[in-house]
Amino acid sequence: MAGPDLKLFGRLGIGGERSPDGSVTLRPYPQICAKGVVRPAVLALVVDMMGGFVAEAGTGTDWIFTSDLSLRAPARRIPGEVVATGRALRTGRGIVGTDVVLRENGEVFAYGQAGFVRMPRRHGDPPHPHLHENRVRNDLPPLDRPLVDEVGLRVLDPSRGGVEVEMTDALRNPAGAMQGAIVALVAEVSAECLADHGRGSAQIVTDLDVRYLAMGREGPVAGNAEWIGGPESGALRVELRDRGARDRLMAAALARVAPAPA
Repeated sequence: MAGPDLKLFGRLGIGGERSPDGSVTLRPYPQICAKGVVRPAVLALVVDMMGGFVAEAGTGTDWIFTSDLSLRAPARRIPGEVVATGRALRTGRGIVGTDVVLRENGEVFAYGQAGFVRMPRRHGDPPHPHLHENRVRNDLPPLDRPLVDEVGLRVLDPSRGGVEVEMTDALRNPAGAMQGAIVALVAEVSAECLADHGRGSAQIVTDLDVRYLAMGREGPVAGNAEWIGGPESGALRVELRDRGARDRLMAAALARVAPAPA
C-alpha cells in the first residue's frame, strides 16, 4: 500500500506534495546512507511514494497495494538533493503502472517503476489514510543511528545473504503488513552482505527489482540470497519469507551489485 507510517518514515528526509503533478524531495543525511551512497531502499521508498501519488489520483477511493518495484541507481555517490516526479504508464481496473524519475539539479540521478494492485473499498473498511492529506511531512527529527539499526535488521550468515528482522508496528503499512520499502531494505541488505562476502570487498546494490507476493504480517522476516552465475556476474536473486507464517514466500527480488566508491 502506498504511504508509510510516519513514525519512522517521516524521519528519512523525504517530503512532498500528494499530487500526480507534484514531486517528492529527498535530502540525504548520513544515517540513510552507507558505503558512500544513499541506501537503495530509501530511493525505492521515494519511487513507491511518488508512484503511489500518481496511482491514487487515478483510482478514486480504491485501495492500492504495491505489487512490484524496480530501481536503477548507477551513480556511486551521495547527491545533495533529489527531486522525483512521476507519471502513469497505465491505469486499469485491476492494476496501475507508474514510472518515476529522480533528478539532481535537473539531471537524471536514478529511475524507478512501481506497479500497484487496485482493490475497491468494501463496506466497513477503515478510512483511507491519505485522502485528506495534501503533503507528506518531513519535519520530524532525523534518525540518530543507521537505518539498518533503526529497523533492527540483523545479518545472520553472510555466506548465504542470511538476514532477519522482527516485525514491529513502526515497520507496518496501514494494512498491518511490512511496508514495501522495508521489504526492499531486507532484500538490499541480503544481496549486499552476500556480495561483500563473495567478492571480498565492499559492494553496493545499483539495481533492485522486487516482486511483492504476499503480505508479511507475523515475522520475523528472513532473507536469503544466491548468485546468478557466480560473483563475477554481479547478479543475485533474493527470497524473503515470513517465518511466523509457516515460512510463506512474501517477496522475491533481483539485484545487481558494483564495487562501493573508494
